[in-house]
Amino acid sequence: MRYLMDGARLAALGAMTLPSDLLHAVVERRRLVALVVGAGCSLESPTNLQLARTYAEEAHRRLVEDGELGSDDCPDPSDLSAVASAVVAKCGSQRPLVIRLPRSDFRMAQPNSGYLVTAALLRESVLAAVITLNFDLALTTALVMLGATDVDIITGPLAMDILGEAAVIYLHRSVEENDLERWILTTVALERDWQDGWEEVIARRVTACPIVVFAGLGSPAAVLTESVTRVRQALDPTRHHVYVIDPAPTTQFQAALNLPKDAHLQTGWCAFMLELAERLVGEFSAELVSSAHHLCDENHWDDEVDYVSDLSKRLHSIGLVALGRLRSAWLMSDEPYLSENEARRRLIADLLLGVGLIERYVLHTARFRGNGIVELIDSGSVIGSILPMSGSGTLRWAGLEARAVEFVGRIDSTLRPEVVLTSGVTGYRSAETAAPEDIIVGTTRDDIIDGMQRPRFVSVDDIRADPGAMTQVFR
Repeated sequence: MRYLMDGARLAALGAMTLPSDLLHAVVERRRLVALVVGAGCSLESPTNLQLARTYAEEAHRRLVEDGELGSDDCPDPSDLSAVASAVVAKCGSQRPLVIRLPRSDFRMAQPNSGYLVTAALLRESVLAAVITLNFDLALTTALVMLGATDVDIITGPLAMDILGEAAVIYLHRSVEENDLERWILTTVALERDWQDGWEEVIARRVTACPIVVFAGLGSPAAVLTESVTRVRQALDPTRHHVYVIDPAPTTQFQAALNLPKDAHLQTGWCAFMLELAERLVGEFSAELVSSAHHLCDENHWDDEVDYVSDLSKRLHSIGLVALGRLRSAWLMSDEPYLSENEARRRLIADLLLGVGLIERYVLHTARFRGNGIVELIDSGSVIGSILPMSGSGTLRWAGLEARAVEFVGRIDSTLRPEVVLTSGVTGYRSAETAAPEDIIVGTTRDDIIDGMQRPRFVSVDDIRADPGAMTQVFR
């Protein structure tokens, strides 16, 4: 399988510099990019599916042994569309083939890092649409994991009416299609039946995006190559760019589209998507630094400005998907992933400044985790942990503490933070809601009688007022 490569080779390919117009479109966040993905994108772990060739050969073997096909009925058993055409010609239905495909594997496929980044880029307004030629649900699962209810999933012509500004389109149907005759498999279906149908409408609409990236596609698909050709003829070539992602030195898809050599980006699927994410994360970091500087200027926190850049760099090193999950935890959202925007950025910046204060006063290094927890590290060991949480400028203390305790209770007992660092809470904290001051900080265990050990609540403003208090918390 030409998409499978050793780790060193894949890392080397992933280190390439992506085209500037593509990187610029990513940071613009105006849905200027569309993806078209094929079987090669589902190879990498943990998706771990195979190319169509493997499934075609195995299905053909079983069809012959089960008496559905003669050994000479299919001219090319390695071509899934040829096998499908032979089955339809012999049986009058493609059902005998479909039931011999690994539908359970397709249905339960787990998303690899490339699919998770794809879901995040849809949520961050980078991608307008993703067309998948695969039957597996790895991409749908990635959307579910990131709570992408704002992304439409189009599985056939009946779903066309819900097509919004962000969508994932299963152009050849998905494993959830129960009418097995509707799976797009035969040569006729792939080469001719799409003409003037919903597939052509979708393909032309999506491929008209300013930038279209094809990834993991082994052989040309007529609906796509013809649509792209027509779009390129109609649009200004300086404003419409097409790229092919493939680790192989040459690709049939690039040749079919008559693309220039520099349109072929020789890299793997996950490596490519992670590099796109890295560019966006770099922009997020710069914007967060700017927001934190504005907060410092507005509040005259002159002694905190110099530490912001390094803090932001370490925060953003956790990656795009983890950042969205961290935002969700810090802002106490019920969503598993929160996209970046200006309002959230200021709230995160306020909490990050608080983390910086703790880090400097207790002389330990903060390490950020995707679950929202910040570990304090001394000589490589974790000596304490913090969970920053914002009241977003509207939540009162009683509400924040109740939600924070509930949130902490859902975390594994071995990972629960000792301190909840708060900001953006309105009103005064009454004695009734304040946590006991004699909580022993350090490794704690839940009590089977008294229940979960409550974390200690400390506000960022409290630390600024009494820096010495934190040295008593983390000794």
